[in-house]
Amino acid sequence: MAASVALAGCAGQAPGDLGRLQAELASCPDRPVNVYDAVDGSGTTQSDTIAREYVAAIEADVEKTAVCGGHISIVAFGTNSVTAPIFEGDLEAPGSTDIAKLRRVPGIVDEVMAEVTKNYKPAIALLPSGGTDVTGLLRLLDEAQELRPDMALQATIYTDGLTNQGIVIDHTLTEAEATALADTVAVPDLSGASVSVMGIGRTTGDPLPSDFIAGLKAFYTRLCTNTGAAKCLVVTDGR
Repeated sequence: MAASVALAGCAGQAPGDLGRLQAELASCPDRPVNVYDAVDGSGTTQSDTIAREYVAAIEADVEKTAVCGGHISIVAFGTNSVTAPIFEGDLEAPGSTDIAKLRRVPGIVDEVMAEVTKNYKPAIALLPSGGTDVTGLLRLLDEAQELRPDMALQATIYTDGLTNQGIVIDHTLTEAEATALADTVAVPDLSGASVSVMGIGRTTGDPLPSDFIAGLKAFYTRLCTNTGAAKCLVVTDGR
């Protein structure tokens, strides 16, 4: 897989998966994408169900990268935002036409996801035990953007949102409290980036109260907004 350029728009709309990929192509930015996915490796997210949800969302990111062209980095993170690699590479769909290139995308996705599936649990096992500093990951997103300034950063942090390093959230926050707390965190400038935080409140064991989850969402939404990102999305399930 070599570095690629964004595919040009397609004429017409094919049925089925090919048509879906054409629609995805039409939504690509005007430059290659720089996709950065960071998966929470802490104990509160370690269940087969949560892992399947994360991997399914990562597969959509892999497909996006293959369709638009660009680079993808997938890591697991733990204490002090230490990371372990799951997959990294430049994705290119070969072909002389848009349709020919899009027909190659499923094969690229299958190849990458085989590596992701193989490396997912071993990467988490490499992480040091201890706390989790989710807010510290913003620094890594900044580094990812600086490393490839000619690409459009699209970053996703897969996490339940619980953190016991840096900012500790151990009680239910009102929206005002969550906003004020987020404003105490120094954040990098992620202007132009698209940032998502997915999985908020999804933990192993007993479900978190809905008002606690609402406070977490308000905190991370404000945190992302403070970076100046062009798009911020904070969700429990899906995108």
